[in-house]
Amino acid sequence: MWDFFIKNNRFAYLCLIGLILLGSYALSAIPRESSPEVIIPVGIVTTVLPGAPAADVESLVTNELERGLVSLENVTSITSNSTEGFSSIAIEFEARADVDESIQSLKDEIDLLAQSLPDSAEDPIVSEVNFVDQPILSFSISGSVPDAAFTTLAIDVEDVIEGIPGISRVAISGVRDQEVSVLVDQGALAQFGVSLTDVSNAIGAANTVFPVGQITNAGIIYNVAFEGDIESPEHINRIGITERGGVPVTVADVADVRVTLSPASTLSRVSVAGEPSQSAITFSVYKQTGGDITSLARTVHDNLDILQEKGGLLDGYTVSTVYDSGADIENDLRQLTGSGLQTVALVVLLLVLAIGWREGLLAGLAIPLTFLIGFIGLYYSGNTINFLSLFSLILGIGILVDSSIVMVEGINRKMKDDPTIDKREAAIAAIHEFKAPLIAGTLTTVAMFVGLFIVSGVIGQFIASIPFTLVFLLFASMFVSLTIIPLLATSALRRRSTTRFEKLQQAYTAAFEDWY
Repeated sequence: MWDFFIKNNRFAYLCLIGLILLGSYALSAIPRESSPEVIIPVGIVTTVLPGAPAADVESLVTNELERGLVSLENVTSITSNSTEGFSSIAIEFEARADVDESIQSLKDEIDLLAQSLPDSAEDPIVSEVNFVDQPILSFSISGSVPDAAFTTLAIDVEDVIEGIPGISRVAISGVRDQEVSVLVDQGALAQFGVSLTDVSNAIGAANTVFPVGQITNAGIIYNVAFEGDIESPEHINRIGITERGGVPVTVADVADVRVTLSPASTLSRVSVAGEPSQSAITFSVYKQTGGDITSLARTVHDNLDILQEKGGLLDGYTVSTVYDSGADIENDLRQLTGSGLQTVALVVLLLVLAIGWREGLLAGLAIPLTFLIGFIGLYYSGNTINFLSLFSLILGIGILVDSSIVMVEGINRKMKDDPTIDKREAAIAAIHEFKAPLIAGTLTTVAMFVGLFIVSGVIGQFIASIPFTLVFLLFASMFVSLTIIPLLATSALRRRSTTRFEKLQQAYTAAFEDWY
């Protein structure tokens, strides 16, 4: 089976080209990130009991909820904190548990337990803690413009960034949201005989959505609802409050409706190169799960560059990058890749000095070929390139080249020991002689790293990149050494006599073996 490539070398070279192309595509398409995405399912339940001391909050709220949450499935720990008027409970689920199902089951259980809480307690709020959901890029836009212009600008820029494929959401700070103020005229209220409560109730009633019934058509039931959402300040002006003498009294008759800005809840200021600080808007960009941080960060910067062009949305504004995890990851990957290439160069140099330049380069060629085939496995298994997988690649360099060295030296020895045998026959003979020990050795090493898959929990999720990477590399190395290296050896190696250096090397090796 393993000599199939040698006996069908044209087909073998086509397969080799296909593997190289597919491996190159996988390398370019694998998402890049700083560390593996580890999802820790944690839910937080918060409950407010106004005015209650901490002891009462613990006995009346926290303990009641904790007793009911113990029955939830896949729960590893429950921790709580009770303070004056406030209860907080953190529920951590097992790492293997489905996050959405766990949080939903938590919400369902809390809905049932809320009935046993004091009437004065507010409804418990269940929120999800996601350690993976962190901003990949933060940037600020500064300029000397009014707050209203900043608010409009923030909305426009947010729409552009959220429109980028792979971006999940954008958080904005330092901007004041638009709101509608209704300034009531006390004299007008007295004139029409209405109260402030009448105005408030009228606006509230106009801003509600409620079902009004169902319509059945051809056996299909359609729900009918009254849509009462307020969409503009002009809509508020036309809301009817009451009726006097057959004439409706509207909000415009008793109040002045204005579009204003809400009070500032966050502040953002930027100082560039020691200049006086200016008001700014800060955007925090979040990616979807599994997205490539480096490519998404570059895409965001490209869009910002377009917006800063003359006549663009950000023309005249200063855009400052506060945090860019994409650039940090690219720098880390560049350093690790440089270390890996240095390691490959040293290995090939040692092989050239030890077994000859043809044999050394041929055995060294197994490293990039193995990597490309290994990347195919990483890509289709859903793994990413991060510092752990790169560490595993560097670690695997010294392991994966062993099989190729054995095969190259075996073919070379066959050609020297039997002058009548040609390179093709020598390669086939070497495959038959070394395939059993090479396969056994590879499986032994694989078995050691497969044991890392047994590690469960958060640590298991975090280090999963190591066994995935090494197992794929080891199997790729075995395939390369038993199929591709013999195929290339039939063209690359040359029959030659033993050199003086090799005779000296053999003599020292024999003396060392006798001593051992």
